[in-house]
Amino acid sequence: MLTQAKETADKKEGFLEGAINVAEQVVQTGLNVEKLKERASLAIEEGVVDAKRLVKRGVYAAEDIIDDTEHLIKKEPFASVGVTFGVGVAIGALLGWFVAYKSRPARDN
Repeated sequence: MLTQAKETADKKEGFLEGAINVAEQVVQTGLNVEKLKERASLAIEEGVVDAKRLVKRGVYAAEDIIDDTEHLIKKEPFASVGVTFGVGVAIGALLGWFVAYKSRPARDN
């Protein structure tokens, strides 16, 4: 009877130690999850800040290009008209060629 009581006490003690170990692991896992959550949150915030910064740079670059173009047009109006005319003729020629090419009847070989 004494050995049975001792075995039962040992089983209870082993069960309690196991339960304590599991509880410690659960707490540690919870702490790890919190750390990962914090790191992910910081990474997302940094990404948003970087994206906003890049958008700002892009807007400033586009504004600079527009300002430079306006200045060049005012400085050289006839050259601007000539370039525009040349680009229009080139686009018209390409479109005319594509339309003519697509409207040809297919050749049977």
